[in-house]
Formats: sequence, structure tokens, C-alpha cells
Amino acid sequence: MKSDFELMTMKELQKYVLEHRNDQAAFQALMDRVDAVPQNQVYGEVNAQEFSVLLEQSRHIKSE
Repeated sequence: MKSDFELMTMKELQKYVLEHRNDQAAFQALMDRVDAVPQNQVYGEVNAQEFSVLLEQSRHIKSE
């Protein structure tokens, strides 16, 4: 059975992660999706500033 994250588009998943910043499963699903896309396609879809904020928040949560 597919998770809800697998059914979301990349933009939907990004929006969900930004709205649910403590959802580690969603963040991992986003990172898996980013890793699966060739580099030249990722940068066109990811807002670098939002991604940077999200990455720093994830690092902060893991260090607590």
C-alpha cells in the first residue's frame, strides 16, 4: 500500500513538509524524493531559501 506521501506531487509534498515541520516521516519522504530526481531537475523545483530553513530545523530537532 502506498503512503499518502507517495501519492503527493513534489510541490504538494514540499508544501506539506513546510506546514508540518515536525513530521519526520514527511521530511524523509521529501529527502527520498529529492535524492531520486537527477540534480539538474531538483534545483528548478526547490526554493533554496525554504529548503535551507527546513534543513536547519531538521538538524536542530535531531540534536535535541
